[in-house]
Amino acid sequence: MRSAEPFRETLIGPRWLAVAGAMTLVFLVVVTAISAPVLIGRADEVGAWTITLLVVGFILILGAGLLGITRRITIAVSDTHVDGRLTPFRVIHLPLSEVDRVEVIEITVAQAGGVGWRLAGSEQFLLWSAGAAVRVTTVGGRSRVLRTEHPEELRAAILSASRALQG
Repeated sequence: MRSAEPFRETLIGPRWLAVAGAMTLVFLVVVTAISAPVLIGRADEVGAWTITLLVVGFILILGAGLLGITRRITIAVSDTHVDGRLTPFRVIHLPLSEVDRVEVIEITVAQAGGVGWRLAGSEQFLLWSAGAAVRVTTVGGRSRVLRTEHPEELRAAILSASRALQG
């Protein structure tokens, strides 16, 4: 039987991201409304590959727009792992058995290379803004940086769960 999660936090992204997501979806609807009748009417001339690429592009743009609208990051520590989700995707899954070091740091968006889930060398970042964060370094030397409003609580939860797992 699993114990309750010792730490869970949901961060809401910036408002401009929701606006950008909504504008992306409006743009997608307009382009689809204009192009779909033309493509359907000339499907034999357009070709299967073109239609396939358009459908894949539609799905990717739809996903980007929906990610912008939802704009949620959830960080959770369980009795076995640390998860970071960029709703609806789990982008960080770190087993506690791999945790070597946990430290509270200050992070800027520039250090991460932007907002959201970022990859930079051997580091992964999950953030919407600059501020206090927790860097979790693995036994292999890779690190995950999780921006949080409660860095000391997150650090304590990771250390506590990691010790409980080991001992």
